[in-house]
Amino acid sequence: MHAIRVFVLTCRRPAMLRRALSSLRAQTVTDWVCELHNDAPEDESPRQLVAELADPRITLHHHDKNWGALATFNHACAGAAEPFFSILEDDNWWEPTLLERLLAALRDHPDAPMAWANLRFWREEANGSWNDERRTLWPVIDTPIVPISQPQLIQFDGPLHSHGAMLVRSAAAAGGRLVVAANAPLGVIENMRECFFRYPMLLLPAPLTNFALTLGTARDGHLGRWAGQQALLGAAFLRSVRPPREALQRLWMSRRTARPRATSGLILAGLVARDFHFLSHASPTDWFLLAAGFVRRPFVTLTALRAPTLQPALNQLFADATAALAASTRPVASGQIPPLALASPADLPAAWRAATKQTGSPSETQTFKAS
Repeated sequence: MHAIRVFVLTCRRPAMLRRALSSLRAQTVTDWVCELHNDAPEDESPRQLVAELADPRITLHHHDKNWGALATFNHACAGAAEPFFSILEDDNWWEPTLLERLLAALRDHPDAPMAWANLRFWREEANGSWNDERRTLWPVIDTPIVPISQPQLIQFDGPLHSHGAMLVRSAAAAGGRLVVAANAPLGVIENMRECFFRYPMLLLPAPLTNFALTLGTARDGHLGRWAGQQALLGAAFLRSVRPPREALQRLWMSRRTARPRATSGLILAGLVARDFHFLSHASPTDWFLLAAGFVRRPFVTLTALRAPTLQPALNQLFADATAALAASTRPVASGQIPPLALASPADLPAAWRAATKQTGSPSETQTFKAS
């Protein structure tokens, strides 16, 4: 049996698919098999490319009908017979050492269910060329692995990991644990899936994945449903983690300095959670922006506020999963990110400096108390 199953997902992007597969075949780890899913039944170009490459590790799964992006991702995240699995979308491509370094990280940390690497952004231009944005999602710091063993403020309404840059133990997907709700907007499936991982999670700050900012996207336009599910996630985080006041202040400040300002989502989550202590951090400007958003798109705001009623099963699922994730926290040892230190990726350098100053054995260092 091979060590890794790589799910490559494609839909009508033959040139990008060639680039993605080239990056997979260039991996320094060669002990993998590829399950290539073509979600465009009328497109024969993936079949032609597989025949041209003649790589016995690559198997084409040509869908008889269009599954849609969510169902295709869910198939991949159901796991594999191999010990590890990964996902490569057709528009992204990997640096040659990605799988090698993720695999080494997980083997060095046998209690970690997954590891992911930093992303470098590339923007597609109208003429078909690609522009290096010269920026990464996470700051690049001088350490190979950053273990995260406790809840972080980013997880209030966003994911730590990126599914196009991760390697996951197949055991973590057992029983369909990582399969998300069939009605989920594509933009929040990473948030939802992360609720079902357990700490520690491993970040590799090296930019080993090239992430494409494409002209077109498969993400849907259901803003109300998206806002509602983010509100449910935030409400579940507040109930399960209960951040102290100073952490909440940093969370609000990080959203105020974001471009565009992102405090309306915090207010919606606070209203859904009925957490008036949390809402006391909102400024008059924050409330004004929420009101302005309601005037522009009343349906989005109302749908978000009604999310517990409109999606009761999902609300309970988030509550249970977030509580279980928070309960899986580990003692923070030297070299591990402290609890609630990351409100945005930009906080990584300061959090890492704080982590490396810690002393003592894991049993002597800070343990986060989830409710």
